[in-house]
Amino acid sequence: MADYDSLFKLPTGTDDIASVFKTGRGSTYAHHTDSTTTRNRSGANHKDTSTGVQPRSVKTVFMDPKDVNNIAGLYQNAEMGTKFVPVLENGKPTGKVALQLMEDYGPKKAGTTMVQAPYAVQPKVGLHPVEIYGSESPVGSSGKNIHWGNAITEVHPRPERLKGLGGKAGVAAALLGGAGAASAGEYRKAARDIGESFLPLGLTPGTLGGNEMELLEATRGKGPTITLPDNYRQGGRTKLI
Repeated sequence: MADYDSLFKLPTGTDDIASVFKTGRGSTYAHHTDSTTTRNRSGANHKDTSTGVQPRSVKTVFMDPKDVNNIAGLYQNAEMGTKFVPVLENGKPTGKVALQLMEDYGPKKAGTTMVQAPYAVQPKVGLHPVEIYGSESPVGSSGKNIHWGNAITEVHPRPERLKGLGGKAGVAAALLGGAGAASAGEYRKAARDIGESFLPLGLTPGTLGGNEMELLEATRGKGPTITLPDNYRQGGRTKLI
């Protein structure tokens, strides 16, 4: 079985874990009811072999691999300033995200949508987790504030019938009881509408600094300082980790 044990020892507890899942290079994730994720990083098949629990995301969505490849490369391109934003219609989420230019790039003007793609709010085998720490990648940045994960290989939802158990016992029982076959309807309903807050205004590379803790706390009520390794991204090339 994949290494989920560290996710059952989070200081925030496990009562808000809606499901756990694993991706292609062995990393495991806890998917929380507020549409965030906590990743237990595997060093397998990575140049950076460090392991362990990573900072909890500000918001996480799930996308098709072809859309990740189309968007991530542009977002990581240090020659253009871009932002990853939800597509709204009449102020309501449409279930799509767009990559837009933050400033003019050649003949294309600031605000131009470069790519648009659908997203899901629940993990599913074959989709990639997209962990969002900030929405903007200014010129000179390589988009390190979004972690584009590998394809999901297994998902173990937490059935509603185990909700009352709470903590490690409930999630472990779900795994041992074959909860991976449970229907999507058994997921806990996300506590907030992801379309309203998965890309919080103000949480960008330009503003992350001494007030990181305050920004994260204002967004989800708690959260550690976000420090991502320098080798997460290389220029405009997609590098899934």
